[in-house]
Amino acid sequence: MDLSQKLRRFVSGPEHMQKRGQTADLRFLGGKEMANPFGSYYLVEHCYGLDYGHGRFTLACILAVDWDRMAFVAKDEAVQNIELDKTIFLDTEATGLSGGAGTYVFLVGVGFVQAGTVIVRQYLMRDYHEEAAMLFDLYQLIKQFDAIVTFNGKCFDWPLLRDRFTLARFEPLRKNYIHLDLLHAARRLWRDSLPSCSLDSLEAFVLKVARERDIPGSEIPQRYFDFIRTGRGELLVDILEHNQADVLSLVTLVGSLNLAVGKPAVEIKSDSLCLALARLSIQHRQWHRAIEFLQRGISLARSNKTRCSACTQLALIYRRLSLWEQAEEIWLMLAEEHGDVQACEELAKYYEHVCRDFTRAKTLAKRGLALALAREPSRTAAFEYRLDRLDRKLARLEQQSLQVN
Repeated sequence: MDLSQKLRRFVSGPEHMQKRGQTADLRFLGGKEMANPFGSYYLVEHCYGLDYGHGRFTLACILAVDWDRMAFVAKDEAVQNIELDKTIFLDTEATGLSGGAGTYVFLVGVGFVQAGTVIVRQYLMRDYHEEAAMLFDLYQLIKQFDAIVTFNGKCFDWPLLRDRFTLARFEPLRKNYIHLDLLHAARRLWRDSLPSCSLDSLEAFVLKVARERDIPGSEIPQRYFDFIRTGRGELLVDILEHNQADVLSLVTLVGSLNLAVGKPAVEIKSDSLCLALARLSIQHRQWHRAIEFLQRGISLARSNKTRCSACTQLALIYRRLSLWEQAEEIWLMLAEEHGDVQACEELAKYYEHVCRDFTRAKTLAKRGLALALAREPSRTAAFEYRLDRLDRKLARLEQQSLQVN
């Protein structure tokens, strides 16, 4: 094929694609063709009662969400202002997995709660010329909401959609949406206990969602290209089912996160979850809550490494709160039973600066130096400096004692 033929094919492409899109029979998808000033596209809508089960949760779990808890795990104070009836759950399927101006969003699934029902709408462009029409109605819908819930949407779905709105020359969305990205929240809770924090992994291990004949996300772009090329509507079935399940998983994942964060420490049976909640509590400077989770995590710890790490964190909180006896008990255990270098250093500081017991401080500093020489040479200089200072203090005390006598 010479260049002129290629150019003629390119120029005639849209007409050819439009004809193919118009002849594709999608009635079996259960949707309908929608039209607006920008053209037409295809819309599929499903309504689910709140008693509908998705994995181990029903959709009703979204009604019990405490948004203060979600703000805690999201580390975003704005999330506590979310109102469910002003919140949209959003997931996109695109022609590429890396974004960019050449990436089209060909399917957008959204979910929202209305009159005791979860409504899932799927906006589908059957060919490239339908993009503006599809985006326009989606744009009008999104404007009605104040908060967006996605999974990795801050990095992919939402920036990509905004770019497509801009390229379609729509008025910029001026609303400052509250955006809850569940990927980041899930990682904070489960990164140490799951093989990964992909949505697939969370569905398998947390939500207990078993998808049948699900299409891998990596295969979706090619499947759509095959549909564009052949007009075979059945190629879209798996894609729409995948997208619909993703939207429902967003709803129940919020419920699962809310449940995990709201559990009292004594009811948690996972050491990794306890320690994750302790980390979050420390980051929020909720010291007493962190103490409860760390104590529970220590009792559940399945390895010495995990137990020692949690003990170290717990002792540091006791130190911050000036609960010296509790901190000393932990440091002594770590130093004597595990030969912990940091515990020796903390004890040396405590005996020197709080107890003013320079002799005992020197004993712990010498032990810490010996351990550091064997395990952590980079810390030896600090111990040597501390021992020199303690020797000077002990010498002054001895001299003062002689003068008194």
